[in-house]
Amino acid sequence: MKERVWAMCFAFIISFGIGMLTGEAAERKQDRYVGLHDRLLPIEDVRVIDNNTKVPLADIAKYLYLPLSEEDGAMHIRKRGFDISYDYKTKQTTKNGVEQKGAPITEVDGKLYISVIYIAKEVGFKIEYFPKLKTLRIYRDDYPHMSHTDYEKQIQALLNKKPAIKANVYLTFDDGPNQYTTLNTATLEKNNVQGTFFFVGKHMKNNEKIVKATAAGGHYIGSHSMTHDKDNIYKSTKSFMTEMNEGIQLIQTMTGQDSKLLRVPYGSKPHVTPAMRVELNKRSYKMWDWDVDSNDWKYTDKQTDAILKNVQVGVEKAYKSGDRDIIILMHDRSQSAKALPAIIEWLQAQGYTIKKYEPDHHVMQNFHKDSKL
Repeated sequence: MKERVWAMCFAFIISFGIGMLTGEAAERKQDRYVGLHDRLLPIEDVRVIDNNTKVPLADIAKYLYLPLSEEDGAMHIRKRGFDISYDYKTKQTTKNGVEQKGAPITEVDGKLYISVIYIAKEVGFKIEYFPKLKTLRIYRDDYPHMSHTDYEKQIQALLNKKPAIKANVYLTFDDGPNQYTTLNTATLEKNNVQGTFFFVGKHMKNNEKIVKATAAGGHYIGSHSMTHDKDNIYKSTKSFMTEMNEGIQLIQTMTGQDSKLLRVPYGSKPHVTPAMRVELNKRSYKMWDWDVDSNDWKYTDKQTDAILKNVQVGVEKAYKSGDRDIIILMHDRSQSAKALPAIIEWLQAQGYTIKKYEPDHHVMQNFHKDSKL
């Protein structure tokens, strides 16, 4: 009877306390937070997945001292006599060989996310939810901690100091993959943000490891054609679609991801004809141009301040015009890789949220203003 009551309590917390919407399969973070005892954990990637608040398994494992190990195609958490595992092939979570209900561990873009409530319960923690702050607090009675009232006041004061979110910004990188792709992804990961990369097919064939590493890092990969040869690509609708289709297929083959996003070389206007747009729509492709051009290709490694200035001016201009989803054009080049840390620092300091392309929340941005793309 006690177990049933306990299960009902957790169901109530999940359904109402966390305030999740039915049908959200893998929603990006929405200012949700996770606390441990008297702290607010610095986990930025808090998501609603399958009607449950989940965080990257690798992140929460650090704070709860959970030993992780990969064996025989599965990720294992072994602690206090139990073995919780996630099978990459079957997508099932088991505890000591028994399948767990509700998919407590989920894989999104190659990264594992785990239910905060599930893992807290399994390792002996309690949970208190603060609806107004959208914060889950994990705590134990045998560990000294402040009252929930004082904790709520402390977190409220902390969140009041956070800069207001102004708009979403998408950092996009053309012309890879190459050695600078690796530098750019390293910088993004260091800052706990993700980007969108538009790869050229002929470069993908020579850099498959970089392609796979980029996908494994959770970044979104779109096609930038197979050859980047303007004369050949735009020669006819047939040649255009051949370049686009082959590029998308190569991404699928190398990463297993069903990408539908394109950035055509040199921008869509005036090169992409109405007939080409019709064919793109038939394939359910989406086409991204940009709001802000960093013009990074014009500069040298010693002129990164000019790249940063272009981004600052362009982003602020777009924001003042009412744009709340701002797409920045950059390239996988040396000077861009050197400018990127300062660009990220400035964007975050100004209150912008850096995101990668999200197929389920497509932002229309093409120079033709074609709503179908």
